[in-house]
Parts: sequence; C-alpha cells; structure tokens
Amino acid sequence: MRRVLVTGASGFVGRALLPVLTGRGFEVHGVARATQSAVAGVTWHAADLLTEAGRVHALSASRPTHLVHLAWEVRPGRYREDPVNRLWAEASIDLLSRARARGTQRILGIGSCLEYGPQSGPCEEQVSQCRPTTLYGQAKLATAEAYIAAGAAWGRVFVPFGPHEPEARLIPSLIRRLRAGQHFDCSHGGQLRDFVYVDDLAQMIAAVLDSELSGVVNLASGETRSLRSVIEHVAGLLEARHLARFGAVDATGIDAEPIIAADVRRLRGVTAGVPVVGFQEGAARDVAWWIDRQPGRG
Repeated sequence: MRRVLVTGASGFVGRALLPVLTGRGFEVHGVARATQSAVAGVTWHAADLLTEAGRVHALSASRPTHLVHLAWEVRPGRYREDPVNRLWAEASIDLLSRARARGTQRILGIGSCLEYGPQSGPCEEQVSQCRPTTLYGQAKLATAEAYIAAGAAWGRVFVPFGPHEPEARLIPSLIRRLRAGQHFDCSHGGQLRDFVYVDDLAQMIAAVLDSELSGVVNLASGETRSLRSVIEHVAGLLEARHLARFGAVDATGIDAEPIIAADVRRLRGVTAGVPVVGFQEGAARDVAWWIDRQPGRG
C-alpha cells in the first residue's frame, strides 16, 4: 500500500490535492493544526509541525511511504517577511530527516517561484540563478537545498488561483470589489506572470510525486499573461471592466518585477495525459465559486 502524508492538507492547495491522490490509489493522511471535517478517503492528524512533538506525531501516526510537504506561512500581507519563515525552514528540514529515518521512500517538498528572485525571462530549474529578495524566498531556497541534497524532489509553484484561495489575494479581492460595485485600483498591469488553476496544480503535484523526478521542477502552466489581461478577463466575466482602474497604485518590491514566468519542459515530461482545466475555464469556475459563497451580492 502506498501511504502518503500531506502536510498543510487543509489549506488552499492541500484541499485540491487530496482527492487527486485518492484517485491515484494512495492511502491519504492529512496533517492540520486543528481537527478537520471528514473528507472521503482521508485520515486526519492534528499536529503543529513547528514543534518537534508535532512532527514526530504526524510521522508515527501515518507511517508514510510518500510525503508531500505543503505546510508553511502563506497569509497575504504577512508571509513574505515574517520571521516565522526561518522556523518553517528548520522544521521542514527536520521533517525531511525524520521521514528519511523512518523509511519514507518518496518525498516532494513544495516551494515557490519567489526562490528565483528577479529574472529576465522564464525561470529554468537547472539554469536560472536563484537570487530571492524576500525572507520567504530565502527560507524556501535554504529548505530546497536540503531536500535536493537528500535526493528528494522540490516543486516551485508559480501563481496559483482558484476556490478557497485566501481572500486578500488578487483574484478573490478583485471579484469581491467588482461584485460590490466598487472600483478596483491596481498598478499598470504590464507585469507578466504564470497563473495556474489550483486543480491543475494539484494534478501536477500528484504526477511529480508519482514519478522518479528528483531535484527542482517548476509547477506552472507554462503560459505567461499580463496582470492587466488577467484582471480584464475576470472583470469581463462580471461585466465590470469599467471598474478596474489601472495605474491607480504603484507596484513595489517583487510585485513590480516585469516577469515571473516558468519554463515547464521538465514538468511536461511527467504530466503527459494529465487533465488540464486551463486559465479561462479555471477563471469561470473561480468566479462561480465566489458568487456561490456570496449570494445576493452584485
């Protein structure tokens, strides 16, 4: 029996990943800080992974043959420079060591495109020099180096979106304001980004876990879009393009970087035949999900 432990399983990406893993025949165990509602095919374990006791409990209770490590601080407006990033790096490296000692065969850590830092074109795993400018990116990169040295795989996620996304992120905040009839103030929107629908991201993570890939692999759509085009597309679905005010605020820090995009040739080697929702259908599903959550608005 292949038994997978998913940390951060109750989060934005984690909850999309669980059904994909059960569909692939895994016995799935999820870790969260608090007790969770029942999910078909998932055994839950309550543990604080920032504590040694929590890490020991999660591993001893689940006895995983596979591990997907998603858990980290990701709250918008906080995560990029929060000192807790250092604690998460230490905890993640310790989790890796303990999992290896217990015989876990396949380990996939989940990182971020912010590990790369400023680039002039699409990020290539084995070519692009990493120069992270945020504490989050630096802590993730230090963790990545430990995972890679141990022979594990490390997935760098680009810009995920979809149901259950934190409300302060770009697309949810755009939807909320436009449905309320309010202006959405944003930067010029010329920045290029790789948006990946969360269900597609879950399929990518599962495919990498099920493969023999080691080292870094970009987890992205491979399609580059301007922020302006993303905002205009979502606003068009709500018939509210007139409410978007481009250039009303200045982009700063990493948000001002002209391009954060991915080379996905390495990923494509393990995702042939994997179902893809894509940006346009994903955006439509996302808008519908938020409308369902907020009936009576707009």
